[in-house]
Amino acid sequence: MEIVRYILLTQVFVAFFVAGGIFFKKRQLRHISLSALIALVGFHILIFLYGSSQLVSIYTEFVDWFYFEVAFLFGPLVFIHLQCLVFDKKRLKGIDFLHLLPIVVFWIGYGDVLLMEGTVRAQYVYENFNSRTMVWNYLLALQMMLYAIGCSIFLFKNKAKLSEKRLQYAVFLVLAYVCSSLLITYLTHYANSWRDFAWFYVILTFLIFGVGYFLVNNPEFLLQIKKKYFGSNLNEKDMKRIKAKIEKAFKNDKVFLDGRFNISGLSEILNEKQHHVSQTFSEYISENFNDYVNKHRIEIAKQYLHDSKYQHLKIEAIALESGFNNKVTFYKAFTKFTTQTPSAFRKLKK
Repeated sequence: MEIVRYILLTQVFVAFFVAGGIFFKKRQLRHISLSALIALVGFHILIFLYGSSQLVSIYTEFVDWFYFEVAFLFGPLVFIHLQCLVFDKKRLKGIDFLHLLPIVVFWIGYGDVLLMEGTVRAQYVYENFNSRTMVWNYLLALQMMLYAIGCSIFLFKNKAKLSEKRLQYAVFLVLAYVCSSLLITYLTHYANSWRDFAWFYVILTFLIFGVGYFLVNNPEFLLQIKKKYFGSNLNEKDMKRIKAKIEKAFKNDKVFLDGRFNISGLSEILNEKQHHVSQTFSEYISENFNDYVNKHRIEIAKQYLHDSKYQHLKIEAIALESGFNNKVTFYKAFTKFTTQTPSAFRKLKK
């Protein structure tokens, strides 16, 4: 059991470190919701380590505090994060605070226990666990399963609005939450003690790392799932037609020069469904959207770098003229497709 506790304690530090990195990377709701989810997972593990150790009998003032409140937030944060991915949600609305309703109900139904003095509360929980605390364990498991079903339905209905990479990420996120919800439901009914829940956190961690490792080494696996369950009736003739429209838009209209250009915008220009355009890239063009766009941008940049009219422009200005948003992204793409830096390429002409 001790080795398991050390593993879980390591997970806590990793979770807080990752959550902090995501939070400070960008202060957008999409990043904040994911950061909060990861941080709360780490905090929940910390609460479990406290509750299943000797510390609970020494520092009784924290008995049953925050365990349910934190767990009730997992589902809402996953759902809000999915909304950010699908609708580019920027801020919370009044209706979003309805997700806090289970916590309010919990405080009303269990508040008398939480307000007891620490030692009295610990004794009361021990004596009335099945009649009071266990009820909330079952309600928590039910809430998590409802959110797991809701998130799955929401993703299925809005799959066409996501790019291929975002869809893969969203499927992975929902899959991890569904598996954890099933596991917590099973343990709630069959676990012999609170310590048995250590395996919930350990198995969930290995599930996440295991699935992640599998996807890294088998990138086609998720693509096959997508074809089977998220596929469309798009045939080769349709993909050929869409490819021709893409090539025309890139060659004649230079749509890729807009720094805000994305696959959603391309779909609107082509008057085609986004998942049809995405499928055409992955199955018919055999190149992901970002590489296809950057390849065209680099060709334009190469022309600018060797054109005397643009010799007065700095590299960063060339990057912006070519459709890139910053010099760093431009340098990475340029070296990827030409195996040399923009500066070296410009000097080569001279």
